Amino acid sequence: MTTAADHLTRPWESRYEIRDTTVLAEAKELRVLDMTLMPRQSVPWHRHPMNDDLFIGLRGEFRILHGEAGEEITVHAGERFNVPRGVAHSVVNGSTCDCQFLVIQGVGEYDYLPVDRGGK
Repeated sequence: MTTAADHLTRPWESRYEIRDTTVLAEAKELRVLDMTLMPRQSVPWHRHPMNDDLFIGLRGEFRILHGEAGEEITVHAGERFNVPRGVAHSVVNGSTCDCQFLVIQGVGEYDYLPVDRGGK
């Protein structure tokens, strides 16, 4: 059953669409997600005031845009990148193949807060 708060805790169900999100583990202050994006799919700009997002590449490559200046890093399979709590970020698959990655969210209570980047 979906609750009113799910758009803040499970945004892939109502706020954006990607190929697949599987919750591998979940507790109040820690969650592990296995996510797959098709080419040109993205997770919109957002931030988490109480927890980090640690990304670990599994297959393909993806870009993480982060910070006020929209800095960009490309993550390949076997690489990782941490977005500290409170830092606005977006995840983009700019390649021609699917990409798959793990996201470890925590330690800290999870919350998804959309960020308006003014067309960026």
